[in-house]
Amino acid sequence: MRLVSFDYFRGVAILFIVAGHSFGTWPIDTFSEKVLTNIVYSGTALFVFISGFFFHHIFYKDFEMKIFMSKKVKNVLIPYLILSTLGFIYFALSSKPFPFLDRLISTDGTSWMDYIQLYVSYLWTGRIMYAYWYIPFIMIMFLISPLFIAYIRLSLAVRLTLMVILLLFSAFFVHRPILNMSPIHSVIYYIPIYLIGINCSINREQFEPFLKGKTLIFGFIVIALAVLQSMYFDSRGALSKADIFSYGDVDINIFQKIALCFFFLSLLHRYENKTIPGLKLLASSSFAIYFLHTWVLHIIHQYRPFTLFPNAPDILIWFGVIIVTVAISLLIAYSIKAVLKHNSRYLIGW
Repeated sequence: MRLVSFDYFRGVAILFIVAGHSFGTWPIDTFSEKVLTNIVYSGTALFVFISGFFFHHIFYKDFEMKIFMSKKVKNVLIPYLILSTLGFIYFALSSKPFPFLDRLISTDGTSWMDYIQLYVSYLWTGRIMYAYWYIPFIMIMFLISPLFIAYIRLSLAVRLTLMVILLLFSAFFVHRPILNMSPIHSVIYYIPIYLIGINCSINREQFEPFLKGKTLIFGFIVIALAVLQSMYFDSRGALSKADIFSYGDVDINIFQKIALCFFFLSLLHRYENKTIPGLKLLASSSFAIYFLHTWVLHIIHQYRPFTLFPNAPDILIWFGVIIVTVAISLLIAYSIKAVLKHNSRYLIGW
């Protein structure tokens, strides 16, 4: 059974990803700007929730690890490997410095062995392009799918208890890894959100009525948590640190992102039987936009066309960058599909 509201939610999620990467040089200094960035940043949680929901909704009933992983390798890993390799070649041949070079190797990165070590490090961390860290993380999540199958088969009380314990552990201790450099750390942080998605699918008959009529309530919670975070923390989005097993303040953002998921689902469920062409397009092409938008933003930030509008408000520049990035990403995606046909999914996942 196709859930239209979740298709629309996927479209919203990719917009949040692009928006979070589009702030560029906007100096976030006013309180309202901090609240906005705390709502927009860390939009990855929306995709993790969706992934967990559909793991149960689509794959659980007839789950076969070999078939499941073969599809993920084809649609996720292969495009990642190709585009990451292209990114590595781009930085190797250009005058631009390799991203995070000092964090990935201890040498100057000029010998062949340095290049090999650096290339492997980029594939593991996904940091050749700043959005690609998600792929090593989610591939590990796919590899541990048998654990989620076992989790689904537990009783409701045990499932919810484990979910709450892991959520509190993530919020109080884990936090996101610094610069998203550690996929294992990301897995530990995001597992509770994935489990929330799974539980919402398992209990969908109770979950959907629970959401009905609560759009304003969840919207208020999202804003209130973003305000609270902006008052007490300087960070944007989720807190991050290197050490998993040490207390480091409360990551309010993880609770805010859960409320944000519920807000959008409550809102979009009203349109379950209505057609919203823009969101349908974004949903169907979300993975292509994900893979391509980081390249488009790299070019935009390199040539800085927004400097042509020196008197424009920062927020208008931000909206403009989002619109242009999505539009160009879609144009490139459709061009690739026109040339490669169904093989385009090996390059852009679509």
